[in-house]
Amino acid sequence: MIFLNAGNMSKRTFFAVCILALKVTFIQCQNWIRIYEGNEKIHTRDIYEHYDKGFIASGHQWEGNNYFGWIMKTDINGYERWSKHYGRIGEATGFTSSYLIENGGIVCFGGTNQLDENCDDPIIVKINACGQKEWCKIFNSGNCNSSGNDIVAVPGGGYMALIQDWINGPDVWLFRLDSSGGVIWTQNYVTDPNIFWSPVGKRLLCTYDTCILLTGRAYTPDSLTPGISLIKMFNAKVDLNGEVLFELPWGMNNGMISEGHQTVEDKKHRLYSAGRRVGTTPPTPDMPSLFITSSNGYPIQFSDLRSTGLATTINWLLDSTLVLGADFQDYNGGDTVAVAKLDTTGNILKTKTLITNENIVFEGSDVTYDNKIILVGNTILNWQYSYLFKLNSNLEYDSIYTAPFTYDSLCPYPIVSDTIPLDDCEVVVVGIDEALQNPETTKLKVYPNPSDERITIELPKYLVRKSSGQGMTANTIYHQWKDVRLEVFDLYGQLMFCETVPQQKKSITLNVSSWSPGMYLARLVFMNEVVAKAKFVVE
Repeated sequence: MIFLNAGNMSKRTFFAVCILALKVTFIQCQNWIRIYEGNEKIHTRDIYEHYDKGFIASGHQWEGNNYFGWIMKTDINGYERWSKHYGRIGEATGFTSSYLIENGGIVCFGGTNQLDENCDDPIIVKINACGQKEWCKIFNSGNCNSSGNDIVAVPGGGYMALIQDWINGPDVWLFRLDSSGGVIWTQNYVTDPNIFWSPVGKRLLCTYDTCILLTGRAYTPDSLTPGISLIKMFNAKVDLNGEVLFELPWGMNNGMISEGHQTVEDKKHRLYSAGRRVGTTPPTPDMPSLFITSSNGYPIQFSDLRSTGLATTINWLLDSTLVLGADFQDYNGGDTVAVAKLDTTGNILKTKTLITNENIVFEGSDVTYDNKIILVGNTILNWQYSYLFKLNSNLEYDSIYTAPFTYDSLCPYPIVSDTIPLDDCEVVVVGIDEALQNPETTKLKVYPNPSDERITIELPKYLVRKSSGQGMTANTIYHQWKDVRLEVFDLYGQLMFCETVPQQKKSITLNVSSWSPGMYLARLVFMNEVVAKAKFVVE
């Protein structure tokens, strides 16, 4: 990888390179702007402050005919220390999302064509603080082009993964995963046909009340545009068991096109989303906007940053103000990337233009330990370069740190840049299709039936919890569980048997020789809900 760094050049060479940069990208060289260039193309999706005050960037990179997942570590000033590729020669693997976890580790989520060169399947890779792979799993999708869009760690361990187009597409799925990437449960969201069409999930947020918020866009009917569905931002909130708390578009009677990209939350559970909207009266350009939503998912207000554009990142600063990253056209028609600082009522406190006449879109951002904002963007044309910006809380470029920092202290050896093959990933057949298309896999089985001596109750392969609301029924399919409660009642409601059964115990045999002849009901109780029933007869 080539890092464009003018800091080590002579003054004469530095001046010449600055003039060249001004000609090509209109960058002022004295500003805190870093440019990362691969041998061919690079696309950075996320940026985080690492445990040692350096930064971890992730995404994907083209190298010849190869397409790799990519991670880069920089120092506190954005200068590259090492980078690594993840994948296999001649195949395509890319990271669309990453999340920092304990001990400096990283979990990366994206897509790969390892299983079929013409199709993509979601892939998750767990990487330690030294950039080494610990494990990886590929989820064998029911759709040819399924993508892993986002991932977050959840309290108590494990992850929540957002998958787009898992079965038919366009559809939005959440997979609850354990700490090793094993599937705990799966559920399809934003499915009410009276409200949503063609949903696309963008980002996840782990909320203060230990729930998951999903932000995206979908087509939605609007009372002000009869017979026409408009693109609307939506927020969907679910608990860690998959239960839907709300799934709502940003208004169904405002006649407004909107789109959400990323959301943050305040301590009162109000939601603040970066996105865009289209005005309802001419002129109606796309406008980068902040959307403020109540704790139960209903619109409060919006604030437009400027005409024509899109806001894609949002973060809290320590003074409880918000910073949004956006790209838009300036009033003279040129492409511009900028940041805006707003208060929680949507008032714009300050804006700063970062680059003009360069088509760049922000994709990741973070706030550092000392309240600095770091943003990463990519040139849209061919995804040739990635730009990294760092600003203080006043939206001025940060200064260079000269004090020494110790980096990668968790690693017992020097880290080198290399390619790590993903040639031993576990292929996970999730079984959603099996549970939905073969109901027998979700039912209790009793045999022999009838019986006068012993009966065996076989537990289901999957547990399905059904919840109704907002005109729909949602099915959460559990692939893992600690235990369930098996109960047996007679026709008079008397409890004849009750036992807690761990998942690894596939069946239970009961001696019913002393039971009165008649019909009995066996039921399986999971999370205080009956998830399966079966009747049998004792002779």
